Amino acid sequence: MSKQMKLKVNKCRIVFFDLEFYVPESSRVKTGLCYNPWDKKCKLLGGSFLVANPENDFQISEGEVLKKTESFWLWDFKDERELLVTIYELLKKALLVVHNAHQKRVSPLLCGIGISSSDVPILIELFKRYQILSNAEAFKFQSHFRVIDLSQLAIACFNNSNEYLYPKVKNDLLRKYIPNKNFASGKSVWNLYETGKYGEINSRVVEEIAATHALYKYILSDYRKFKRLEKNDKTNFKLEDQVS
Repeated sequence: MSKQMKLKVNKCRIVFFDLEFYVPESSRVKTGLCYNPWDKKCKLLGGSFLVANPENDFQISEGEVLKKTESFWLWDFKDERELLVTIYELLKKALLVVHNAHQKRVSPLLCGIGISSSDVPILIELFKRYQILSNAEAFKFQSHFRVIDLSQLAIACFNNSNEYLYPKVKNDLLRKYIPNKNFASGKSVWNLYETGKYGEINSRVVEEIAATHALYKYILSDYRKFKRLEKNDKTNFKLEDQVS
């Protein structure tokens, strides 16, 4: 961002989101990501989205976070394409708010846990598969966003005993910052979907958005502590240097 460009924080947007998928037994594997956006037997069930204003939406209660979170589910739409168009329009709206306020020189943020290797590329592939965007348009659309993946952002908040800085999984973050919270694997959603327990899927994902919002704040607080410690260390070093 240019030095002449003033960041209008009230016109910035952070899209916290989490998607859920259904994978039929024939496509399931023991390890790794089972869902494939090009496997027609698999389904995008939908997800929950909190489009947060960083000036106003980090002082609100968990209850307010839950109220502000929007959810879009396959069972409420005609088909998967219609669901995806709704998600695309939500992302496009956030993009336009940020771009219009900053001459297209600042991007909205997509925030979640593990989304850089799953949810984000999956959405882009689905936009292409359902011809919501052409290949070229999908690439351009994705490039207009920036991704804050908490699984990577939080690496510096843990002790790392070797040189392999591996991203932290969701429950690593919860154990550190919100120890009373725990979420089962996304694979548990398959059974909920098969048994028609749609309300439980929605409740689970909305709660995950609230947890992600809280984790973002905890990690940011840790980063600020690190900077204060760094500042204090520099001050003490200068004082010691003057005394010597």
